[in-house]
Amino acid sequence: MAEIFDQNQQRAVELTSQYRAVMEQVGRTLWARPEVGLEEYHSAALLIDLFRREGFRVTAGIGGFPTGFVAEFGQGEPVAAILCEYDALPNLSTTNPGANGHGCGHNLFAAAAVGTALVLRDVLKEGTVSGTIRVYGTPGEENYASKAYYVNQGLMDDVDFSVGFHAHDENKVNYTVSAGTLTKSYTFHGKPAHAGNYPWLGNSALDAVELMNVACNYLREHVPTDVRIQYIITKGGDAPNIVPEIAQSLYVVRAACRATMDGVADRVDDCAHAAALATGCTVDIDYVDRTYNTVLLREYAELAQKHLDAVGAPAFTQEELENARQYGDGSGLHQQITPLPWAEGYQGGATDEGDVSWIMPHVSIYVSNVARNTPGHTLQMTAQGNCSAAYTAMETQVKAISTMILDLFEHPQMVEKLKAAHEKKLAGDRYPKNPSYWPDPKAFLNCQGVEISGQEITADFSQLILLPESFSGQVTVEKDGAVAASFTGSGSASSQIPLAEGDSLTVVAVSDDGSRQLIGYWNL
Repeated sequence: MAEIFDQNQQRAVELTSQYRAVMEQVGRTLWARPEVGLEEYHSAALLIDLFRREGFRVTAGIGGFPTGFVAEFGQGEPVAAILCEYDALPNLSTTNPGANGHGCGHNLFAAAAVGTALVLRDVLKEGTVSGTIRVYGTPGEENYASKAYYVNQGLMDDVDFSVGFHAHDENKVNYTVSAGTLTKSYTFHGKPAHAGNYPWLGNSALDAVELMNVACNYLREHVPTDVRIQYIITKGGDAPNIVPEIAQSLYVVRAACRATMDGVADRVDDCAHAAALATGCTVDIDYVDRTYNTVLLREYAELAQKHLDAVGAPAFTQEELENARQYGDGSGLHQQITPLPWAEGYQGGATDEGDVSWIMPHVSIYVSNVARNTPGHTLQMTAQGNCSAAYTAMETQVKAISTMILDLFEHPQMVEKLKAAHEKKLAGDRYPKNPSYWPDPKAFLNCQGVEISGQEITADFSQLILLPESFSGQVTVEKDGAVAASFTGSGSASSQIPLAEGDSLTVVAVSDDGSRQLIGYWNL
């Protein structure tokens, strides 16, 4: 293992094993309290408090996400981004049927990010290498793509390269392009009428939805083979004996490259306009969400492969190997390192890591946390995310990624070569940033610890999950930047500005030094 590693990198290998208990504690704690995207308040609080205790410079509530954060250690260049996900999925609990569960293994993603950060922190403190590590806490990967918001807002503009982690059934460097996705909502407005007596007096919004679906199904023949067009009908009317006045559908377009995705999405819009025209309806098209395809970099993948090969496959115990045979296809855990493919692959799944990869070199190293051919987003995946083998594999992942980052810190000329290769790969294409790209407050739960009734606002500091420990300052409830109420402790107050139904308010912790942390929203 140590043949290619210098003293700093060998130290990282040793530290990884020492931090296994911490990684397990983080991963198992997140697993035991799974929270879906945009609701990860306890998960974020756990991670934020941990990084603060460990001496990182933490900024919480970033990018308009109460559960988002960045934790930084070190100084100067290069700057490495360590991505960190922690959202769960609905209905995938193995202990409480119908409840949330970590069916995509993001508890392991977060635990590996923590382990890598702590290992690098310790090596940086020894003073033989310099650089800056930033852990980006990224909520809602499954449902809201916070990384795309961070990228658009410029929160990662000064980062030189990034790394990602993910639970997997194979030990390999990811060299597969993930699809870009564009999600839109289509709301058709018709004219209601009695469906039995006077249907000719109405215009059916549902007819428009169905006609759009038919048009898009014919469109499938005329798009590239990597494209997927998917939809559901989210509203089809109120009763079958009423000509539907309003009907809605939700569409997702997937493609291997941004230009194709945008072009097909425009044609889907054309189908919507045509369906509205044909049925005498109108249509409102609302943007919902977007992620971009991943930009793979051969040079970076080869470097990652070099370090994964040097670390070697996970050293599973016999008990771990036997236990894993009850999952997946029954063949157990992958125990080799897969060579880097000669050519890029493609899969139709999507990740907001793709957005990050458009602005900097990015790579992910996967390890066999779960048994071969375990399907993602399943109860099997959830169950294995709490098994010992998942953390044995994680040690391999953290060793490979931390030694690779140290290699780049020690050889900044390598970083510049990666950045030049990234620029060449883009071939003049650019990520279309929108600095005003901001999450919709109405997508979030109302902030626990705050209650608003009429013009009366109540705050309970003991229930404000994201309020920093030993907080000194004020908690303010604000509307469009104006303070409705402020609290230095639990209590009630009348709003200083008029509040009305439909208003969205922000809950902010304002420290004595003037620093501000978004800790929640409240939607009236």
